[in-house]
Amino acid sequence: MDLLTRAERLLARRLTAILDAEGQTLDAWRVITLLADGKGHFMTELADRAFLPPGSLTRLVDHLVEENLLYRRVDDVDRRRIRAHLTARGHRLHERVAARVHDSLAGLPVDGDAQAQLEHLLTGLVDTLGERPLTPSA
Repeated sequence: MDLLTRAERLLARRLTAILDAEGQTLDAWRVITLLADGKGHFMTELADRAFLPPGSLTRLVDHLVEENLLYRRVDDVDRRRIRAHLTARGHRLHERVAARVHDSLAGLPVDGDAQAQLEHLLTGLVDTLGERPLTPSA
């Protein structure tokens, strides 16, 4: 756990330096990255996957809408639900920042095979932890 925490904080520090130059926050980047797949996502899903309380996400999304980085649209299937999508400007921001992040991480001693293995292991860890309910110790 200590290693994961340290790695996350060091990566966040590196990413924050890049995002500061773009006038964005780490929370905004998490939302932008989730929306970069072009599918549009429900607000509840964004809050869960970006680790933000719903009220904080709403304020952040309002801010990103004002900056013309994303827009909200009523879902075609369930008219009561709202999907968020990146605008063209949001996609350009994502591409620009993702390229800078990639360049920033290019010097790390993790080749393609090790990176794929690390991603596989972390995905398995996240999936397993997400499936198991929290149980208090006896």
